[in-house]
Amino acid sequence: MNWNIKQNHQQKHLFKSYYCAGCQQRKPCGVLTDWDSEWKSYCCGCYYQSEQQRAKEYNSYEKVLVSKQREKQEHIQQLQLLKNYLGCQQCRSKEVDAYSLYKNNRLVCWACLVKKLGRASSPVSFTGQSKWFRKYWGIRISEWLEKFQGLPVNKNCAELWIKDKQHLDNCRCLELEAQESYLLFASSLQKIRDKLEKCVCEVSEKIRVSSDDYAWCKKCKKTIAAASKKRVIKNRNDPRFWGLKVKKKVLCLECIGKKFYKRMVEWQRKKFREYVRRRYV
Repeated sequence: MNWNIKQNHQQKHLFKSYYCAGCQQRKPCGVLTDWDSEWKSYCCGCYYQSEQQRAKEYNSYEKVLVSKQREKQEHIQQLQLLKNYLGCQQCRSKEVDAYSLYKNNRLVCWACLVKKLGRASSPVSFTGQSKWFRKYWGIRISEWLEKFQGLPVNKNCAELWIKDKQHLDNCRCLELEAQESYLLFASSLQKIRDKLEKCVCEVSEKIRVSSDDYAWCKKCKKTIAAASKKRVIKNRNDPRFWGLKVKKKVLCLECIGKKFYKRMVEWQRKKFREYVRRRYV
């Protein structure tokens, strides 16, 4: 077997080896998600839905501007916390856990956290942040926080201020950045929509579940056994098997009988009574 044939065989095998981590119903083809490692295990449909949800936050320039303003204020607050941090009372380290800072605005000693849990996110400190801003933006953030109680919007804003100290009097950099973000996301969503037409994700013929052993009735929440290894719902719990077009994809026989028995044709009623005799209800 030459290399190309072997590689194609491996790719085909990988494509058939797993279902979408989100819906469990499709084998991802990767048309939309191959470039993004966080989404590679998801199908194109789930990825597109996530982008549509994000689009609600970016569907107007005003929303994007408010979001940018909020992010800027949070960043300034975090830098102020780092600037005023005297260090850990136990080890005197001024490095804090980045996750705790950026998610919850909490200062948690990075060294002590590693010692306690054996792991932590990246360390961050005011000294490290100052070096970064000095290197890439050419400014001293301590000066900005003391004199202006703020920060430049971006690198371009910092460069304009270096050239013209009056730049802040008429600074519209945040509005321009919000406008660019709004237009960029709208364009990106359209490109994703166009690429979605080339999607070849394989859809499972049967309803699949995330658990290996059981699922729940979408109406009464009763536990339902699944066909273990294949992680699919048995025919009797699939509304489509009974010729029903309903939004709920998994129903127990009791709920099906109570609400939909009269809508069944003769062979379906006969099969339903057979399942009842077998005590599958």
